[in-house]
Amino acid sequence: MSPAHGALKLASYYSDHMVLQRGPQQAVLWGNADTEGDTVTAQVIGQGSAATSKVQNGKWKLKLPAITNPGPFTVDVKSRDGHVTLHDVLFGDVWLCSGQSNMEFEMKKVMNTSTEIQKGVTLKTIRYMKTQWAKSNTPVEDLQIGQPWTVPTEATLKEFSAVCYLYAEYLQSHLNYPIGLIGSYWGGTPIEAWSPPEAIRSCPVVTHGTEPDCCPHAPQILWNAKIYALRAMTIYGAVWYQGETNADHTTEYNCQQKAMIREWRAQFNRESMGQTRADFPFGYVQLGAIDDKGYVGGFPALRWSQTANHGYSPNSDQHNVFMAVAMDLPDFTSPHGAIHPRYKQEVAQRLVMSALNVAYGHKGVKFQGPFPTKILTSSSGNSLTIEFDAGSAQLDIRNTHGFEICCSGGCNMFNNAVAAPITAHSQSSVTVDSSGCGSQHVQVVRYAWRTSPCHLLQCAVYDSITGLPAPTFYLTVPEGGGLIG
Repeated sequence: MSPAHGALKLASYYSDHMVLQRGPQQAVLWGNADTEGDTVTAQVIGQGSAATSKVQNGKWKLKLPAITNPGPFTVDVKSRDGHVTLHDVLFGDVWLCSGQSNMEFEMKKVMNTSTEIQKGVTLKTIRYMKTQWAKSNTPVEDLQIGQPWTVPTEATLKEFSAVCYLYAEYLQSHLNYPIGLIGSYWGGTPIEAWSPPEAIRSCPVVTHGTEPDCCPHAPQILWNAKIYALRAMTIYGAVWYQGETNADHTTEYNCQQKAMIREWRAQFNRESMGQTRADFPFGYVQLGAIDDKGYVGGFPALRWSQTANHGYSPNSDQHNVFMAVAMDLPDFTSPHGAIHPRYKQEVAQRLVMSALNVAYGHKGVKFQGPFPTKILTSSSGNSLTIEFDAGSAQLDIRNTHGFEICCSGGCNMFNNAVAAPITAHSQSSVTVDSSGCGSQHVQVVRYAWRTSPCHLLQCAVYDSITGLPAPTFYLTVPEGGGLIG
């Protein structure tokens, strides 16, 4: 970026090599200037007419023309207060990546890291930036930058989020135009730290105890420092990988995630003058596994809350929201701790399958693993037959374990239940042994209800075509059997 001459300035996250949001959305530029009422003019050289804005209270904001040509372009911004030029600017889709340590997990730590980085540096139309480690008790308009926008280099890529970058790499092979990534994450942080005050107020208060030195926990402290200033930038969508720190407060998370998504959408839409969609696509990674000890713990219920108690996304409570299942991708011997599995390629691939369908409208892409739609009770009462995807599923059964039942009066998301091994299966259904309830009614059937339910890619139920796993679920069994929901 050419040095600013005079008092005209762009917001800190506009710089050379960046990606601005492509059409039909219009990219927003904003910044500061001294001369009140002065006209600021921005021009993408060679692309349509100039855009203008008046300086009000020391600030200006404008919308560029909708541009689908990828570039690269030069962007000139001028006023009586000065002149700023951005060089090597591309137009593509801009994605915000946020969350805690599994989103922060760098490219230098993934499986086959050398191969991945060497491929990544060849993809010159994927660009990325990172926010600085910063926290604030009040909203910060001048975002602190940790890594300015850059073309992929070995030095910068190895320090960037693996899930975020690999998501863009796999997505770009389908879109064939530039992708810009904004990495804003911090390990060990709860969802409250990333939530605006409107979201905090709409959900029950959660207390996490003493805040560790490593990781800010206070409500909105990272929203203020690492998200708030980004609201005026036009983005296409966001990807979120978080939840481990909230696993002791699973019920509240249902409200918290819905509220955070709602408020992020509303505020990004408002501050971008309507250019970031009011229902922009929001993808998330469901919690993975952390160790090989076989206990229930809080992770299964947190996974359930991540889906707003539906088991899948999108759903009636999560419009334009998509999910990647990660519970079957454990890495118990990870040198970075088992809570940080190195299999980020598989996570990114699953995110992209979901994004293609939900965020980009490629409705022919199958993006969800099998999910129950009907439960039938045998006449003897000793077995349940669980039908998936209304009979259209093509199942790949990899073992007989993972199903459990709760007998009437004894159901709890956090205790052990009665094992219900698979005794038979067809192309679209499994039959499980429910004799463990004896004469009692089977009240709930649950699946993969463990913090770490299986070894790598060895949970019980997968789609035989896509290889996608059935997700964790906790379903009430209809009296006498029947359709679910």
